Amino acid sequence: MLTNLLEELAREAPSDGDAPELLWRRGRRVARTQRLGTIAIAAVACVLLIALGTATWQQRAVDLPATDAETGTYLPTRFHPPSPYLPGTDSAGPMGRLVATIDASRLGWLGGTEGLVGVSAETGAYAFLDLPDAATAYLGEALLSPDGRHVAYWTTGEVADPIPALEGGTLNGYAVYDTVTGEVVTQTPRTERGIGGGTLVWFDPIHLGVEFGQMRDCCMSTDARSMIFDLSTGQTSAISSSLNTASTTGVGTVIVSGEESVILETDGTTVPAQIPMTGGRINGSQFLALTPDSKRVAAIFGNGIPGRISVKNVDDDDVGDPLPGNYLGVTSWLDESHVAALRGNSDSTDIDLVSVDISDGSTEVLSANANNARFAINLLDSPVKNQPAPPHPRSPWIPTIGAAATIAVAAWALIVWRRRARA
Repeated sequence: MLTNLLEELAREAPSDGDAPELLWRRGRRVARTQRLGTIAIAAVACVLLIALGTATWQQRAVDLPATDAETGTYLPTRFHPPSPYLPGTDSAGPMGRLVATIDASRLGWLGGTEGLVGVSAETGAYAFLDLPDAATAYLGEALLSPDGRHVAYWTTGEVADPIPALEGGTLNGYAVYDTVTGEVVTQTPRTERGIGGGTLVWFDPIHLGVEFGQMRDCCMSTDARSMIFDLSTGQTSAISSSLNTASTTGVGTVIVSGEESVILETDGTTVPAQIPMTGGRINGSQFLALTPDSKRVAAIFGNGIPGRISVKNVDDDDVGDPLPGNYLGVTSWLDESHVAALRGNSDSTDIDLVSVDISDGSTEVLSANANNARFAINLLDSPVKNQPAPPHPRSPWIPTIGAAATIAVAAWALIVWRRRARA
């Protein structure tokens, strides 16, 4: 039967086909084309993997520079605009104590958001702080502790009766991030609709002043209440003074300026102070700077900024003659005769952190380009060092688009080549 089937197939085969040797060569050519096509596809796959690996490498955990064991912390001679594609602490790990935080936009594969960059006080490294449950719209109010060890920030989350207009952005509490260990302590007060109208101010490295009200609707909250959160015990204690215009010494005392100015201790005790109206503050500065002994203040008194700095005793009405030069705000006392202040750079739109001698008004630039920076005020007397500039990673889409273009060109070339090979 098999013989008959073969004979029948032989009779049905076309008689005008190519000679056997031509068929053999064509078969060899087709086989060679298929092998080369397989090699080309493998090469394209390798290009794609390399491109994706490059994009991932840019976002990978980076090895932070080793800490200089001799002096511990430094103030950089210059702050640098952070790349929106810097890695975060989820991948890079805790940064250690920070000398400053910088508000910056953060971009990724699918868009961007507001972010907060930490600047290491020890190495000068930059990285985005990945703060669990942070309310990104309020990261501009996140506050670095005086010693650079903690960051206080507002949190968002579910509440019992959310306000529709605030969906996805309801504040439900506050948290403290440890920049050394990466641990987070969260405080979620009882609230029905969320909290609002808040203020955060550090009394010292372990005592955080908090003020907030209860939300009524999208735009109003109840009268705010104030408290002090003790990091060492995890306990809060209510205080009677408002913290809305508070400025800190960084060593256990804040001064609240306004119609009834007071000096406030961590145990809630108050001492009256004679403080005239100040010109306000900008990001990175305080309403005024109180000496650690709580006896003198330096501030821009008056109706606005920029303005001239004056120094006065807290227990009398006399204000000393203003120092020469215009400033944007005061930050802290560096020693008995120098204050740290923010000053506009006459050659650019940048803001410099400077040391001002209160005896004659002479200045020295500490850190240039301190735009959008908020400082660990107890570290501003650290040695100034020319720290290395941070890396500037590119968008992950750049190598991806390059890889896609390479694949498209390779695929087109492969199709053309195979068509010609079959001709």
